[in-house]
Formats: sequence, structure tokens, C-alpha cells
Amino acid sequence: MKVLFLSILMAVFAYANIVLGHVEQFQGNVKVKNEGSIKKSKVSLNLEINEGDLIVVSKNASAKIKLLDGSLLVLDEQSSIHFTSIAQAEQTAGKVFYKISSRDAKNSLKIKTPFAIIGIKGTTFIIDASKNGSVSLKEGLIGVRSIGEAFDLYREKVQEDFDDYASKQESDFQKYKNAQNKYAIAESTKEFDHKEKHRISFFANRVNEDSWTQEDRMEFERFEHLFDDVK
Repeated sequence: MKVLFLSILMAVFAYANIVLGHVEQFQGNVKVKNEGSIKKSKVSLNLEINEGDLIVVSKNASAKIKLLDGSLLVLDEQSSIHFTSIAQAEQTAGKVFYKISSRDAKNSLKIKTPFAIIGIKGTTFIIDASKNGSVSLKEGLIGVRSIGEAFDLYREKVQEDFDDYASKQESDFQKYKNAQNKYAIAESTKEFDHKEKHRISFFANRVNEDSWTQEDRMEFERFEHLFDDVK
């Protein structure tokens, strides 16, 4: 009788799992740890991703996850993401490419990182959770919220101001370009919106916002071609 009760209880819990998506493609060593489990198991094609699952990608490996709403996540090598709830995930390591389908405010997705909480309603971006961390935004708009103290946000000066300064200081142009005074006066804020075609980099509570570089464009191209059908 006791065995039967436990079997029924386990079946109820299994049924209660909220399916968020599935593993659409992967290469190399990719593992999943289910909520309540003490060990990881290898993923397989079309494996369902449930609320509470932790996905871990090893060196020289990658994985593509498709959520039920059509959103795509591409996990680079040595990355991990924990789907803590239907509305939030936690990225603790590596680089992950996100292409999130448009959502209303009620159904927005939040990504928690070691340096900030990223609020998403529909956009394409890359989070690098390595070292200090950065977020590079290709299109759309995302909100960035501190998980601790207020940020000292340094935004690039408008291009006109930069060009004007450069024209007057030609001999010092390269020095100026590399110096921190290319940024406007810092803004102290707990949260802010991140603009497309920009990258933000985190250094403790300091945040630098910079325009895209060729390196950023190449990084998006790399992710978009990692699996042939990621556009």
C-alpha cells in the first residue's frame, strides 16, 4: 500500500512539471540536472526542458534550446543556465545567445546573472557571464537592474561631442579615445534600459556602455551560424 502511495505521489509530481521547451540541437557533452535530482544526465534530441532544470555545457560543446513560444537560446561551451521558473532563468557561466519572441509585460522573462537582472520582452542579445560580465544587444530593448548597490553608469558621449573634441585635439585623439573621459558623467542608478547595437560591461558597480564594434558583430554571426537554422 505504501509503495502504491509513493508511486501515485511521484506520478503527480511528474505530471505537475511545467514544460518550458526542448533541446532542439546539441553537440558535444551537454548535461541536464532535474530539480530534486543529485546527479546530471546526458541530454538527447527533443529532450523536454522543465521548470527547475539546470543545463550544463562542457568545453567544445554547445546546445540550442527552443522554448514553447518559439524563443531560441544557444549555449556556448562552458556555459550553464538554470530555468528556475517559467518567468526567470539564471545564467551563471559562459556565453548564451538569446533570441526571445515578443512578450507583453505580464509574460516578460528575466535572466539573473552574477552582475545584474536582465528584463526581456522580446529581443536578440548575448550575455557573457565570464569574468566581470557583459551584455551585447543586437535589437530590441532590455531592462538592466542591479542585484545590489546602485550602478555608476557611464554612457558614451554623443558622437557629435566626440567628433568635436577630436577635431580640436587631433594630437591627443588616440589618448582621448582610450581614456575614460569618452564617457559622459556617471549616472547613479539601480536600473536602466540598454539600447540596441550597444554593449554594456560590468566592473563591480561600474557599468560602461559602448557602441558595437566589429568584434561584437562577429560574435553574433558566430552564434547565428553555430546551428544552421538560427537566424
